Parts: sequence; C-alpha cells; structure tokens
Amino acid sequence: MSVAPSLIAAVFNDSFRGAREGEGWRVSSVSRDIATVHHIATGAFACSVEGGAAADGRGFCAHIIFLRSGKLTVDHHGHQRGLVAGDIFVACAWQPMALAGSGKVDMLVITLPGWWSMQRFMDTLQVLPDLYVSNDYFAAPIIANLAQLILDLKEDGTLAIPQALTMLADLLRTALAAGTKPETSMPRVRGRMGEVLWFIAQNLDQRGLSAQEAAATLKCSVRTIYNTCAAHGTSFSALVIETRLVAAQYQLIRSNDRISQIAYAVGFSSLSHFSRLFRARFGVTAKTMGAGNRAEIITNQRA
Repeated sequence: MSVAPSLIAAVFNDSFRGAREGEGWRVSSVSRDIATVHHIATGAFACSVEGGAAADGRGFCAHIIFLRSGKLTVDHHGHQRGLVAGDIFVACAWQPMALAGSGKVDMLVITLPGWWSMQRFMDTLQVLPDLYVSNDYFAAPIIANLAQLILDLKEDGTLAIPQALTMLADLLRTALAAGTKPETSMPRVRGRMGEVLWFIAQNLDQRGLSAQEAAATLKCSVRTIYNTCAAHGTSFSALVIETRLVAAQYQLIRSNDRISQIAYAVGFSSLSHFSRLFRARFGVTAKTMGAGNRAEIITNQRA
C-alpha cells in the first residue's frame, strides 16, 4: 500500500515532522541545523502542492530532491521534468508543484530557508526552467552522499552540520551552473512574487529596504509590489521583517556572535525593536535562542 498523497504534500509544505509508516511505505523527517531532512520510501503516488500562500518562513524555502530509486515526475511552475535514480532537483516552495512517483520510490528531500538558498547556491544563476542536476554529472554522487551524511549526523552542537550544509550548497551551485545552456536559459525566478522574494534575499542587510527600491530594481510600479504581496496574504514590510527574523534565528542558533551584531547584520537599525519582534515571532527572547541554549530550544520545538 502506497503512502497517502496528503502526507507527501505535507513534506513539501514543510509541515510534516517525525515519522510515519505503513505497509510498503515510510516517511520520516529530522532537523539538521537550519535544514529539515525528509526521507520518503514508498510505491506509486501522485500529489500536488499549492505553494507558500503567505510567503512566510515555511512558504519561503527551497527543497533539494535526491531521487535514489524509482521514477519521479515533477511539474513545477508549468515545466515538467522526469527524474530517475541519481538525479537532483531543486524546487521553490513558493511555487505550485505536482509530483508523481512510480516504482519503488526512495528519495531524500532537504528543505532549506529560501533566503539562505538564494544567497548560497541560487544567487547569480541564469538557469533552465527548472534547477536540475543529471545523474551523469560527475559530482552528482558526491553531492548525494553528502546529503546522506547530513541526515546521519547528529545535532550535537558541533559545527559539522553547518559545514556540511555549506559544502552541499557550494557543490550544488557549481553543478547547477555547469548544467546551464546559455541559449535556452531564462531568469532564475518565475512570477512577480518570486522576484520580490529574490530582491529581499539579495538586499537583506540593507537598512530601510523599501517597496520603492524593489519597484525600481524590478522595473515595475510600487502598486504592483503592494498588490503582489497582498495577493499572497502579506505586505512588503511584513515580508522583509519575517525574512530578517528567520535569518537572525539562523545566526543565533549556530554562532556566538553578539545579539546586536546579528540584529544589525540582517538589517535592523534598532536593537530594542528587533528584540520585541523576535520574541513576538518565536515566543522566546533572542538571548534564550542563543547558541548556549540551542539544545534546549530544539528539544522544546520537537516536543
């Protein structure tokens, strides 16, 4: 019996945690630093994912799919890609997606914050309609083995997992660039919301980031920026704050930098303002979420 489509959709909505299994299928997920690693083993299935409607922390993320057995068809923002064992595919969670698996499907899915992914391995790419690495690319097995290593490593407070994620991003960035054909490439983002998210990720440390600047860069009207964000249940300023807070959270749980240093680095101009927003967003103070309390926070979030 194959896994319920809604369960796989929950993985790509980044709302699934823990492990569930039945006859012929198993889905599990674990936290690894800023990433969530999902392991899916199942028979044939088909499901669709609407994408991040609110463009919040969960909706604004990237999924790296490592297909290890079976076949998988991905229909992502209107372009279809068939995957076989050994292929790697990157999906943007803020875009709708349909998945169909056949045979004995086994895959790892590493979910990463969108702003981090854009800065680390999707920053300067002009890519094909999808972000894809073929299994015949010489480094594809190395990247896949590194993904398995990230799953196997334990959250023990060391730098091993952050270093492994950084290495994964560097290798993936090179692999994606190597597969690009200039004559068929197109912009890295599709749709106005993708452009807005991209603009914010690339200018996160700029204080006073405004919709006017976004409009000027994206060559559209300010009203278009406002309407685009409203259509996704948010506003430009709320989206900037959300992205900055998630970026600050990432720094707090993996470094010993001062809170003020982190707050200013992600674009806040007032430490007190940052502190109020952070506590309202995550339910704890920035100090509590610091590196010294990391294990306690992870335990509470999993409870």
